[in-house]
Amino acid sequence: MGAAVTLDRLGVQPRSVAFLGRTVRSGGTGYTARLPELLPEPAASDLIRGWLDAAASVARPVEGDEVVARWLEAVAELIGLRRTTRERAAR
Repeated sequence: MGAAVTLDRLGVQPRSVAFLGRTVRSGGTGYTARLPELLPEPAASDLIRGWLDAAASVARPVEGDEVVARWLEAVAELIGLRRTTRERAAR
């Protein structure tokens, strides 16, 4: 998944992306996209804000927000798997 690779290369922690998934589930995709600081890294925040804005333009409330939240959680899992794999390979 390209999002996981891109965010991993920007140094984003999986827990930060998972938190965004929970935020989308609670407040919606549009609400989350408008938060001032989505991620600790400004470049990653700008990138993910664009993704969330695009999703908000087509995602229906509740159902679409759930899809976006699940996608963010999947991205977080993939980032974590990439890091675990790298750590094991470095041993």
